[in-house]
Amino acid sequence: NSDDDDDGADDNEKLRGNGGEDGLADESDSEDATDTPTVAAAASDNNSKKDAVKKKEKATTTAKINQDRGGVAYPFGNSKYQALFACYDGHGEGGEMVSQYALVEVQRLLEKRLRKADLSLVESHRGCGGLSRVDEDKESVEVEIRDDENSAKLSKEEKEDFLIANAFRDVFVQVDRGLLKEEEIEPMYSGTTACVVLMRQNKLFISNVGDSRAVLARRANSSPESNGETTVQINNNKQNLITIPLSIDQNPDSPGEKERILSSGGFVSPPPEPGLSARVWLDASHTQIGLAMARSIGDHAVKGVGVIAEPVVRTYTLEEEDEFIIIASDGVWEFISSEEAVQIVGRHMIIGNNENSDHGQSDMGASVACQALIRAASNKWHEYEGDYRDDITAIVIRLGDLWPKE
Repeated sequence: NSDDDDDGADDNEKLRGNGGEDGLADESDSEDATDTPTVAAAASDNNSKKDAVKKKEKATTTAKINQDRGGVAYPFGNSKYQALFACYDGHGEGGEMVSQYALVEVQRLLEKRLRKADLSLVESHRGCGGLSRVDEDKESVEVEIRDDENSAKLSKEEKEDFLIANAFRDVFVQVDRGLLKEEEIEPMYSGTTACVVLMRQNKLFISNVGDSRAVLARRANSSPESNGETTVQINNNKQNLITIPLSIDQNPDSPGEKERILSSGGFVSPPPEPGLSARVWLDASHTQIGLAMARSIGDHAVKGVGVIAEPVVRTYTLEEEDEFIIIASDGVWEFISSEEAVQIVGRHMIIGNNENSDHGQSDMGASVACQALIRAASNKWHEYEGDYRDDITAIVIRLGDLWPKE
């Protein structure tokens, strides 16, 4: 992680006029990490910002608190074939307390809900290694079934999907409401994104509010047909990787999001220039609030104008060719595309079997790959914004050998 000073206005804050404070950098691997870990998480602080006031011709600096949070819970729900991965990007004054609260409470309440629904995984798991093949058109779908009458008509697997999706929705809304009971947290003008991935054997459940993002990389030995996926060539490796979005950024001007906000009495301003976000406002003059996302936990000042805490829940069934997952805050995605992130991580992890070791390549693992992604994002911020940098958090999960063997 870098440690440069920030200089310049905080134009990329999620909540206009309620900028967070920056903080200390931190980097960590999972507890079970080895020399080539399967899961790695890293965070980089938003650097200190130079004060405009000089005393005795010396500029003072003020440290800012890192408002990002990332978490890996394994085993989850007392099952060694289940894990929970999460990234939260807090914003507004006290946003770090909102993201910290969400980190703890989403995990606690989701585990409680799954146990109540009798969805704990038994130790005899299906598909050791977490891999199975599915039809192409069933890879990633939004789960929209809501009522118990429909759920009664589903198969056992479909009913599990239905129950887990509803559990995610209920938990996110419950966590949002729970902020009101926390004396030290003011959720009116602060909030957080949440990108949470539950992995149950070979099935992913992705629950998302805001603009933190999860993407998956799949190995492709030949060019795939055009189906919305993007292929990138990994340098020094005769493999292609297909980039598959697991979550969709919920921007104020996104289809469906904008309509809900406008119908609720809110106002949406377009991005002022390419690369910047549209914003949600309470007034037509665009002077009150200015939130840069359509869904979030917290931000109660704009809950009445269509900004909701209910997540979009998607499912994905892993295949043999799936290599790794990246979950990150917009400190990564601000200047690095999903395809570029896959390329960066892919360059630092061996793709496929150990046959590439004969060519002088070594498996550097998820840890080194995650650190490389953090460095690349930090360098992009320095290139485009000078001394200012947003908080940067990323989790890299290498698939295939994630679960223990029987």
